[in-house]
Order: sequence, then structure tokens, then C-alpha cells
Amino acid sequence: MFNTTKVCSYITIILFAFFQNIYAQDPAFTQFYANPIYLNPAMAGSANCPRLSLNHRNQWPSLKGAYLTTSFSYDKGVELLHGGIGLQVLNDMQGEGALSNTQISAIYSYQLQINENITLLTGLQATYQQRALDKSKLFFGDQIDPNYGFVLMTQENVNLFADNINYTDFSTGLMIFSKKYFLGLAIHHLTEPDDAFISESYLPRRLTVHTGTNIPIGKYKSMGIVMEGPYITPNLLYMSQNGAQQLNIGLSLTNASFSGGLYFRNNISNSDAILIVIGYESNGLRLGYSYDYTISELMGASGGAHEVSLTLQMACRTKRKKLKAIKCPKF
Repeated sequence: MFNTTKVCSYITIILFAFFQNIYAQDPAFTQFYANPIYLNPAMAGSANCPRLSLNHRNQWPSLKGAYLTTSFSYDKGVELLHGGIGLQVLNDMQGEGALSNTQISAIYSYQLQINENITLLTGLQATYQQRALDKSKLFFGDQIDPNYGFVLMTQENVNLFADNINYTDFSTGLMIFSKKYFLGLAIHHLTEPDDAFISESYLPRRLTVHTGTNIPIGKYKSMGIVMEGPYITPNLLYMSQNGAQQLNIGLSLTNASFSGGLYFRNNISNSDAILIVIGYESNGLRLGYSYDYTISELMGASGGAHEVSLTLQMACRTKRKKLKAIKCPKF
């Protein structure tokens, strides 16, 4: 039986991979604060103590060959370096592995104490990236039989397409925060490297702005100590890359163990999705889950997006006197 979903999926991949006038865009995570150094390299070491983060996103699961993105990162504050260091590995697959992207990033951030209440972080990221193409999984229009689907031989010369491309890339970011407020700016792909499999196509810069505030709505006792909480945290994320724009706006409610949030995402010109986020934390282990409920024209066809996060916040071996931990949303 002729599978039209399969046709659409693979034609989309071919278009994005080879046409000169179509440009690549980066994966985006709903739980962006659960993947802090992917969001902004300035956040390497922002928790001060060592932190391990694992994130997995399944976007548009109802469409065959859609997007699977997995990220692993480690970061920690280093007082001797007056900041933090981080390492991140990310893999993104499309079209059941027909097109894959793997990147390894090393990050350094510097922390400057402006005054007693305000801290400035700046970050620099160097990335080695490889995009790979599995030609055996490519399908072309001349292979389609109206009755039986992809059964014909293609006349396309697939040898024109490179098997993989490799390049280095650089990004930067900064973040300013106090006890209640935070504001960040990041620019990825400063050098706009060529990432085409055929001819030329340059990876455009990505601009990210994120901000928010922590509003305590009560107090509680922990081991006899009175602490603020729970918190309501309104926050906003704006991203722009090659004319494509995304705006996330919403708020989360967090206490010592549980977190929940509701966000709205649009691409400026029209609405995209309602984002539902929940999380649980115990003894430094944080688990998060989010679902993107599509409200655009893809409603009912895409299956939305599922995302899970796992963060292990470890204790510092020695007490840090100079470096401050940033208080941001956990998911």
C-alpha cells in the first residue's frame, strides 16, 4: 500500500539536506532550563557544584521519520578559574537515521561579581560538529509507482552527495542575575559554518534571549531553618534564526520537591503549542517531563512532542566562597 506519510517525511528530509536556499535550524528544547549550557554557554557552572544533565526529545512522533534529539552534559564551577567549565554531547536524528547530527562542545564561563547583589556570567563555547547522511535511506520522486509506492530505481546521482561533513563552530553568551531576577543573551554559530552535503549552505546564527524572576509566595522550615518558598517564576524565551522566530512565555510553580509549569509558544506570526511541564526533585535528583500540545495547522497530525529530562545535582567537595549559584527555573 502506498504510504503518503512516508513520502512527505523523506521528501522533507531531502529538501532540507540538499537545496541551496533552505537553511538548517537548531533543535530546541521545551525544558530549556533543564539543559542550561545548551541554552546559554554562560550558564556553565551556574549551579556552582557539579551537575549532570540528560535530555531526550521526541518531536512529532505521529509522523514517520521525525526528529529525535538526545543531549548529555556535565558542568561545574571552578573557583580557581573564576567561573565554570562544561562539556556537552548532542545527537539529532531525522528520517529514521537518514540524516544525523552529532556535536561535542567544550565550554568556559567567567563569573564577575558586580556588586553584593548582581553577578555577571560570560561564556565561550567551541564545538566540533559532524553531520552524516545514510544514502541507503534516501527516497526520490522518480522512485514512486502510483500503485506500489517506492519500488522504482532512481536516476539521481547520489554520489554527488557527501557521506558526512565536519566543521568547528563557536558560540558565546552572557547572563546577569540577582537573587530574584535573571537575564541572558546567547549567540550561537558565530562563524556561520558551511554545513551542506552538496554545493554551499551556511548555518545561520541563532540569537537567544531569556529572562524571568523568582517570586516567593510563602516560607517553610527545613531542618529548623526558615526558608522562602514555594516560588512562582514567570519567564520568557525568545529565539531567532535566519528569519524563523520563537517566543515562549509562561510561568512555573516550584516547591522543595515538585515543579509544574504552563507555557505558550508561538512563532510570532501564529500560535504553535501549549507546553505542559512537570518535575520532581529529591536528594539532588531531578526528573522532568513535558508535552507540547500542538495548536497550529499540524494539530492532530504531528502527535506534539514528548520530552524527558534527568539532572543529577551533586554536592561540592569543598565550600565555595566566591562563586554564586544562580537561582533559575529547574525545568
